[in-house]
Amino acid sequence: MTTAFSHSEREFIRKKLNEVAYDCLMKYGVKKTTVDQIVQMTGISKGSFYNFYDSKEILFFTVLEEFQKSIIDELTTKLEAEDMGIDQFAELIYELYQKARRSFIMNIIQNNEFEYLMRKIPKDLIIRHHSLDDIFAKKIFSNIKMKDDVHIDTVTASLRAIFMTMVHIKEIGEEDFDEVLKLLIKGLAVQIIEED
Repeated sequence: MTTAFSHSEREFIRKKLNEVAYDCLMKYGVKKTTVDQIVQMTGISKGSFYNFYDSKEILFFTVLEEFQKSIIDELTTKLEAEDMGIDQFAELIYELYQKARRSFIMNIIQNNEFEYLMRKIPKDLIIRHHSLDDIFAKKIFSNIKMKDDVHIDTVTASLRAIFMTMVHIKEIGEEDFDEVLKLLIKGLAVQIIEED
């Protein structure tokens, strides 16, 4: 029989699960982390874990989305505070990508677990995630003077494609990657932003 948690207990446990999942992703990655480790570190039973998430992969995906939301919120705040031209936008996106590189996301990418994680996630969650990307993009780009012929969906997909180059840092060349990343972001900024 499962224990009924109060609303505040559920929120506390959910937050703790997400914190533990973040730490596990940083230290061990997706495949080497077990539900047993997660529940032991969280201090709940395995049955209770499954009251919150259907699988560890869905928990990890939730942590990934929350990290993305925090980056989007940070980006939106900075965009609202500054007048964004091409150079400012390119630098801001570059800084956010660097933040992602220093996070658990790079551990997932370097261990070739990103595609594995996406295969384990139900398709409806991935579709919802991409629709969130589009909503976030509209929120972000409402603060930028865009060229008339630019479609936000294309820009969102382009930013996602540039981000995914991090999967291939070694093939691109580690010593040149930062400059390549800056060039790709700046090239996109030139294509989408209308400057006075």
